[in-house]
Amino acid sequence: MSLQSLLELSQYYPFLLKGVGWTLVLSAISIVGGSVVGIVIALMRVSSFRALSFAGVVYVDFFRTTPLVIQLIWFYYAFPILAGVRLTEIEAGCIAMVLYSAAYLAEIFRAGILSIEKGQREAALALGMNEAYVMLRIVFPQAFIRMIPAIANIFISKVKDSALVSVIGVPELLRQASVMGEFTALRMESLTIAAMLYFCLTYPLSKGSNWLHRRLTSTELKSSDAGLDEQLVRAVKKAA
Repeated sequence: MSLQSLLELSQYYPFLLKGVGWTLVLSAISIVGGSVVGIVIALMRVSSFRALSFAGVVYVDFFRTTPLVIQLIWFYYAFPILAGVRLTEIEAGCIAMVLYSAAYLAEIFRAGILSIEKGQREAALALGMNEAYVMLRIVFPQAFIRMIPAIANIFISKVKDSALVSVIGVPELLRQASVMGEFTALRMESLTIAAMLYFCLTYPLSKGSNWLHRRLTSTELKSSDAGLDEQLVRAVKKAA
């Protein structure tokens, strides 16, 4: 591998950037979709209804204990046969990645919710707030700050996990780099460029999450001086 060989691949960069585009699309869908489904599963896990809680446990345990690559293959090849619905490579990849991401995010959300002291919830309910308002205005804002590092790790891993959808033919970054390497016989150089592009995609996520966590943590520490009771009273006045 040499600088000259890397320069020789420059004419194929538009082909590689197409893969970057699909990597970003797949990552964004898995992050957003996984977050939405993950919140629902987390609420099921902390629910007082045993049936809902049990269903949440089964979901998390199943998707966390089976490899993503098998889930991708199953949704692309087996699911259409069982459901009678034709899925494209992109659709199968998105579904598998969303469901897989949701299992991990659900546990992070559940841990964040349970980390908030029960006394805060009980005090808010005593002041006349309903359960939904307590969760949205009291529990989630505090839990989110504590969950940022773990959520960022999942988001970064989803960008990297998007490489696995190449096994079902999605033209994301790794597949495009592999095709480019086969065509030019510069396989190592092509994969090296792909690795550099993955770094460029994930590094801003890492630094951005660290900055956001520090910013919100400092804000939380300053606001905590006002006291819990005063914050609850202000929240009730806003809700009125």
